[in-house]
Amino acid sequence: MQTMTININEKFTLTNLDTALSLRPFINFLKKSLKHDSSLKDKLTAFLLEKLEQFPELEGDVPLENLDKYRDVLELIFVSMSNVTEDETRLPWALGMPLRPLFVYGTDAFQKLMVDTKNSKLKKAVVEGGEEMMRQRNLRIAYTFILERIYNFAPFHKNEIIHSFIDEETGLLRHLKINIDTRFIEVIPVGEVPDLSAITATGHIDEDHGFEKLERVLPLHLFKFRGMSVVTISDETAKYAVETIKNTMVNLHRKEEDKCHHDVTRSLKTLVQNDAIDFNVTPLFRINEKLVLPHMHELRSVMMGDNTEECSSGAARSAYQAFAEEFIRNPRSLIYKTISTKEAKLYPFLSACTRTGVQSFIVLPLYYNNNLAGMLEIYTRKPGILDEKVLALLEPAYPVLAQLVQLSIDDFDSAIDGVIREKFTSLQPAVQWKFNEAAWNYLQEVEYNGKGKIETVGFESVYPLYGAVDIRNSTIERNRAQLSDLQDQFAILLETLQAVKKQYNLALTDEMIYKCRKWKSTLDDSLTPHSEVKLTDFLEKEAVSFLKHFKLTHPGSAGIVEKYFAAIEEMTGSVWTNRRQLEESMQSVNTAVNNYLDLMKDELQQSYPCYFERFRTDGVEYDIYIGQTIAPQKPFDILYLKNLRLWQISSMAAIAKITHGLLPKLSKPLQTTQLIFIHSNTIDISFRNDERRFDAEGGYNIRYQVIKKRIDKVHVADTNERLTQPGKIALVYFNRRDADEYISHIQYLQEQGILLNDLEFLDLEELQGVAGLKALRVGINLEYDQEAA
Repeated sequence: MQTMTININEKFTLTNLDTALSLRPFINFLKKSLKHDSSLKDKLTAFLLEKLEQFPELEGDVPLENLDKYRDVLELIFVSMSNVTEDETRLPWALGMPLRPLFVYGTDAFQKLMVDTKNSKLKKAVVEGGEEMMRQRNLRIAYTFILERIYNFAPFHKNEIIHSFIDEETGLLRHLKINIDTRFIEVIPVGEVPDLSAITATGHIDEDHGFEKLERVLPLHLFKFRGMSVVTISDETAKYAVETIKNTMVNLHRKEEDKCHHDVTRSLKTLVQNDAIDFNVTPLFRINEKLVLPHMHELRSVMMGDNTEECSSGAARSAYQAFAEEFIRNPRSLIYKTISTKEAKLYPFLSACTRTGVQSFIVLPLYYNNNLAGMLEIYTRKPGILDEKVLALLEPAYPVLAQLVQLSIDDFDSAIDGVIREKFTSLQPAVQWKFNEAAWNYLQEVEYNGKGKIETVGFESVYPLYGAVDIRNSTIERNRAQLSDLQDQFAILLETLQAVKKQYNLALTDEMIYKCRKWKSTLDDSLTPHSEVKLTDFLEKEAVSFLKHFKLTHPGSAGIVEKYFAAIEEMTGSVWTNRRQLEESMQSVNTAVNNYLDLMKDELQQSYPCYFERFRTDGVEYDIYIGQTIAPQKPFDILYLKNLRLWQISSMAAIAKITHGLLPKLSKPLQTTQLIFIHSNTIDISFRNDERRFDAEGGYNIRYQVIKKRIDKVHVADTNERLTQPGKIALVYFNRRDADEYISHIQYLQEQGILLNDLEFLDLEELQGVAGLKALRVGINLEYDQEAA
């Protein structure tokens, strides 16, 4: 502790300011806080008052030249205001004059912060700042005191100032928080206190424009300021450095990547207060869990060298990728305070560092949500300055840096996903990896050439499995429902027209009744497409137009006409009842089938990844593709295919049982048929961007697609019997060897009681361009209880 005379800048001091150092406000504060009890704090307060009473002159204006003889008292004041364990060599603390930047007593740390030890002059950073800005700040502080203490106004500002400056030693930005304790300053009016009602009637002063008015009606010479200010300074550099990185994250954009890197690096240098230490913050981008080095993000690493040519070379990128892949497999802190010649020869990445003059090198993993997101490189070409202290100073920044690299990763992943959504469709996990690679290749080509062509995604030599669950006679049922509804519609229309004729005798009504009866009589015959169009035209145009016009010209007929319009309302009208009931029943059946397949689809992926695609028809169809090319990382075995074929038969039996159980609940009883196409050879498939689905490639492979589309209504040879029948599973094949495996699966399911012992071997009729088809057909035990079994 020491007495001092540090006047930051006297020219900033306000003129006509009557101010003096006095301990009277402090002594009054102590007297008010004295409780006269046995507490240790009260005893300390009493002891301090006893010491101050020995120097009654301290309650008056204290001459600054006499301060040395009060050193003991001043030190007691410091002790009473600070923690007993506080190290005064590290705490900048001082006593100053009221409302003047003049400090008279303080800690060594305060002296060191303010004064250059080499020349005993104030540091440049302490006095820098605009004269007008400093004057306005002092003016605001002075009038804040006057308005608070004399006029009971709310304060304009907090008693703290953030002072940012460039440190002369490091050349880096520093931020100091100056906290001013003004409790021990009193304002004493000289004469009568002026009335401020002319300035404001709202209880507050406009801070931006009020001081000029105050200077005119409330000059400072009307007041005296007595007491002392207590100043404490804390270093907020770390906090503001981290805040700068956070702000950089908010403004992160690819076009500003260089500026982002510069801002983050400067913030980290500020954090460690050493301009000789450099940093690289590197995200780890992955495609299918493999590291990639995208050109869309500039790769910054000391291991890549200093010059652009070296950084872009294939050898440098390959060396860096090898290091990064090993780091991903085994993430840990790598610390080389001094890179030895032996280490440089042993590790290629250290050799790359030493070629650019790096003396010390540290790599730290950056984790986001417990997942490795990137790396922080810390390096210097000046030996002996990288140590544990530097790492400790960087700790506040680690979470923010991890979030920063994760933002870059999210941006990269979004770019990949954007290509997939635009060029492909919603994809299954089993094949997502292939589309990821195609999207990545597309982005790389765009980056290099300014434009790109999306590649065809395909899989070679996969085993296809096809199944179809069809609603029996769906077309017949739909025609039947439509015919029934049309009969009801014509009956209501005829009734409406006759009611109109009864009340309003119009010759045109007779003609409409005639046409209505004629059309109704034709419903018993099968409608041709041409006659169906004409019928629809009569109902939707002619009849409706007549009734609407009649209602308009004869308002009294509204009750008669509205009955017909209510009946033809598609969602609620009575003439749509049969079609609505059919659609609801079909939807119930298809929903039950889809729910079962969705449940089973997830289970199938657990054994081996496969592509499962479902199509909506009057029933449900599906394609399944399985093979080594779909999951290159997992060895494929024919056992997975056999397991899938067994599932195919058992699932068809389960679906038939589910739909059979729905019959009592359906408005229109519907039955389903189950069909499987057996194809033992592999095919090649590719994704068709126009249809957003996979399809077969090549002449032989396309034949597979043609056959499966034509067998749904195939008949047994030399009969009119459809192959597919309710309560049965039909399996179509070419060669007996193709069917042998399925036969063994059927026999197993027959022993389990799931299938009936009625297996049929059938020849099928010749289809267009397809001859020699055969089929298996087996009944399903619809009463089978799996739980009882």
